[in-house]
Amino acid sequence: MRPQDAIEQQYHEAVDALVEKIEKDPYILAAIVAGSFSYAQVWEKSDLDVEIIGRDAIRPTQSFFSLVENGVNIHANITPRNAFKQSIERAQQGSFMHSYFSHSTLLFSRDASIQEWYDKNANRNNIGERDKQFQLLNVIADTLPNLIYAEKQFYVNKDDLTCFLSLLHVVQGLARIEVLLNNEIPAREVIQPALRYNPDFFDTVYTDFINCKKNEAVLQDTLDAINGYLDAHVSIFQPVLDYLAEQKVPRTLTELNADLGRGLNNSEDFSDFDESLDLVCQWLAWKGIIKQVARPMKPTAKSQIAVEEPAYYYDGTDTKHDQVRLKGDIHAQIQNAVESITDTLEQDRYILAAILTSNLAEDNVWEKTTVQITLILRDGTKFKQRQFQLIEDGIPIRVQLYTRSDYRKLLDRTLQGSTLHSILAESSVLFSKDSLFSVDGDANFSVGDPSCLQVAERDMYSQLLNAAAMATAIIAKAEKWFHLKQDINYTFLYLTYLVRELARIETLMHGETPRRKVIYQALEHNPSFFTAIFTDLIDKPKNEAMLRDALEQVDMYLEDNLRTLFKPLLDFLEESGDERTITDIYMHFGKRELALELACEWLAQKEVIEQFSAPVRLTKDSQTSVEEPAYYFDANNPFL
Repeated sequence: MRPQDAIEQQYHEAVDALVEKIEKDPYILAAIVAGSFSYAQVWEKSDLDVEIIGRDAIRPTQSFFSLVENGVNIHANITPRNAFKQSIERAQQGSFMHSYFSHSTLLFSRDASIQEWYDKNANRNNIGERDKQFQLLNVIADTLPNLIYAEKQFYVNKDDLTCFLSLLHVVQGLARIEVLLNNEIPAREVIQPALRYNPDFFDTVYTDFINCKKNEAVLQDTLDAINGYLDAHVSIFQPVLDYLAEQKVPRTLTELNADLGRGLNNSEDFSDFDESLDLVCQWLAWKGIIKQVARPMKPTAKSQIAVEEPAYYYDGTDTKHDQVRLKGDIHAQIQNAVESITDTLEQDRYILAAILTSNLAEDNVWEKTTVQITLILRDGTKFKQRQFQLIEDGIPIRVQLYTRSDYRKLLDRTLQGSTLHSILAESSVLFSKDSLFSVDGDANFSVGDPSCLQVAERDMYSQLLNAAAMATAIIAKAEKWFHLKQDINYTFLYLTYLVRELARIETLMHGETPRRKVIYQALEHNPSFFTAIFTDLIDKPKNEAMLRDALEQVDMYLEDNLRTLFKPLLDFLEESGDERTITDIYMHFGKRELALELACEWLAQKEVIEQFSAPVRLTKDSQTSVEEPAYYFDANNPFL
């Protein structure tokens, strides 16, 4: 490994070289560098994240560029000034976008308004109380699904491994909450500051949890500690509680989303907040903090039938004795609710089909099960919202709407081997008035046909390329925390993320569609490898030797399989017989995905392909150019 000071010098020289070039372009007003270069340590596999701000009338040749300077890969976004300022100004304080820029460095600016904005907004301690409250709500909304899933794995499925992995995601969310509660803007790695603020709690649910033997008692204690933390921090839900207290009458989820959504939709952390807000309210009702009732609603604008959606109210009194809990035969109650809602929905002339996407087997349901149903509507049917929550005999039912043509497009563009493919293939049709939604339908693959879980070769290679590129990005993070940061626990945390991608790879290479618990599929196909790098490590105190060995085995696994994992990319480069720029590669594959450049960068680091550079202009009017990477592949490379 090269000396750290030499690496940092290389990166500073790369930034200087880029700035020297783009400063000469009159259509470029400013540049900002973020990521580890700005606020942490870079190392030999780091890339640079750069935001380039252009004039309002700028005509960029593309919005995202892969560049290279001084042997350093640079990922650059280019945005007109007003669009850039608007996106940042409407980002909530404490959000990912705010964090990203509060940990950035302004490289240069020839526009006084940009300099003024940067000085005002790129402040790590600049977070108002209202924005903090909504960010806390955002984070807990993203965390609750993992907590509920972990509880289900523990109490229902008796799956300690999956429970453990899910709880690690929960801890990440709670660390963000802890940092926000201490008026700090969370960076990407938040567990370290959370440990400083609340060492007793995070030692219990993170440090000690990672390094001990996982058994029923340990998992129960961790779940209890997490629920105790949330019980002690009900203020996390303050925007919802304040809103309901002010209303004084029950408000439906549609009303909640319409009113509170104004404060939440600006968050770039969640592309669809409605479902998260629904779960927040359901969780508060489960805990007995707010009360739940039902109100009628129509699924579409012209529906003649009525279904019921949850409504909630909060008066500040102790309602824990009124907690929403199912009792008795839960499976029978859920089945009856599904049959009842199916009978009602089938009467709606605008609904063509209802598809159940939940696994409602008797051994897979419990008191917190939310039924998932997709409704297919006649083309031209108008509806106010694509997703909403219903309630039937006390059972929460999450509904998603598609018109027939939109759903057909979804089926046709879904790659075999994808997560959506797995969900659709294992779904069941509750009713159908259209042949498209039957098992022998004429779509790319049929809904509810488990035999479609086998993956065709073309889709398999596309999925492998995406998974392998993601794995190379994650292993680079794990190696950085191991070699540079020397943080064993955080290295292991990244290893858990890495194992999931490797499990997807192993499963896809056997022609199967990865399912949610893909690690078990991978263990069946390659037990020696996944046992060595993962399951054998879980119950042991982590040390440098075992993590080093695991990372080396992962690296060897990727190298041994790289001709398969990156086949579409390598075939294209080989058939070209010449250098191809990253823009050429994007044009060939017909889409701009970070996976392509991550794959190229890793293959170049491994010297499987050679990296060169070629000039590219940032805008159609630019008279100066910068350098983008170009790649060449020799199939006779001795490495292969």
